[in-house]
Amino acid sequence: MPIIDGTYFKTSVPATHTPSFTVADGVEFAPLNDLPYLKQARKGYVVIGGGKTGIDAVLWLLGNDVNPDHITWIMPRDGWLIDRKNTQPSREFFEQTMGAQANQAEAVATAENIEDLFDRLEQGGVLMRIDTNVRPQMFHGATVSTDELTELRRVKNVVRKGRVTRIDIDQIVFTEEDSIATTTNTMHIDCSARAVPVTETYDVFQKNKIVVQTVRSYQPIFSAAFIAHIEASYDDEALKNKLCQVVPLPNHDTDWLTGLVAQMQNHMRWTKEPDIREWLLSNRLDGFTHLTQVSCETTPEQMAILMRLKAAGPKAAANMPKLMFEVMKITAER
Repeated sequence: MPIIDGTYFKTSVPATHTPSFTVADGVEFAPLNDLPYLKQARKGYVVIGGGKTGIDAVLWLLGNDVNPDHITWIMPRDGWLIDRKNTQPSREFFEQTMGAQANQAEAVATAENIEDLFDRLEQGGVLMRIDTNVRPQMFHGATVSTDELTELRRVKNVVRKGRVTRIDIDQIVFTEEDSIATTTNTMHIDCSARAVPVTETYDVFQKNKIVVQTVRSYQPIFSAAFIAHIEASYDDEALKNKLCQVVPLPNHDTDWLTGLVAQMQNHMRWTKEPDIREWLLSNRLDGFTHLTQVSCETTPEQMAILMRLKAAGPKAAANMPKLMFEVMKITAER
């Protein structure tokens, strides 16, 4: 029996991780988990972290009637965000979910370069950003609703000076030459942990060990189930690894495209295996495959969306090498 290695993700959360910066004695500092236990209001609140945890902290504060002018949001990098309405794999949300898939394919098919790609993705409602005047350089797959995005935009004091290196009693230091003021009556909220701080990928199947990783973007639970199905259904290790190519976890903005390419390559392999096609259609963790199937429930409007997706697919695949070449150049310069 193989060993199932489920430690790959090394999940890091604010409540348990050690910040990468120092905090002086006397500074009010806590993970966002402690917010519900505050007994009295503070003069100000500093949210440290621009990812989904930081987003959740800001939304909690606003939802509990904290004046947005009393919130300082330290955002080392802005991130591209996914609209939650596009991630609902049910007939009720077909137009939004599959419409976004069609918009995505058309954006990849017609983009002249990476900047143009993200412009098209934003225009098509596939991706969103908090500040339309700031070009995001991060993508972690964070999902928000448009109502939540409206709330986040109420916070105007967003600090983009890089990562915090030290919090003193009276200042938050980024570099020795760059800092902002703070007070002893300010709550500093740690949202700096990266949920899944890994960058390397490995073969999933390694003789007597299975290293559980993502084989579809942002879906670790589906990925684990899929890997289990492949282990139970196939014997050849080379074939199993071919069917379970790892979709890298995203970090930079360009990782959106890198992940999409890997996911599409997996999907193409899966569609050639009748057993896998049947498994996907019957698996409750994969509603997206079911939505692509034409049935008596498919309306003319839904059929039109599926035809758009079908038409754009080959064009997107043909344009991807050009876009990925630019991604390689951008990555080398970082």
